[in-house]
Amino acid sequence: MASKDDYQSDKRSGNWEPDPYHRHEQRWWSGVRWSEKVRTGRSTMIDPPGVAPRPFDRNSYDGPATPISDARQPLRNISRYVPNLLLLGFLLLLATFVLTLIAVFN
Repeated sequence: MASKDDYQSDKRSGNWEPDPYHRHEQRWWSGVRWSEKVRTGRSTMIDPPGVAPRPFDRNSYDGPATPISDARQPLRNISRYVPNLLLLGFLLLLATFVLTLIAVFN
């Protein structure tokens, strides 16, 4: 498993370094910690807020993925009538539009 030192440079002044999280080409190393400033190509941006970056673990790809057993179920199941009701609503809207055109131009 990769240690913290594998992802941090010995440099104490700020510098653009390869992104240890592998989400962008480069990430700003302040000399103490990795910053939220990232660069891909010529565009500089901020890594999305609320994302807690974790270093990439190359050992996690050694074998097959383990199944997800604690995934949450959908909040609720959609009714089987919803597509039919959407189609009916669209047809009623279309009929209203056609009747409005007939009333206006006659």
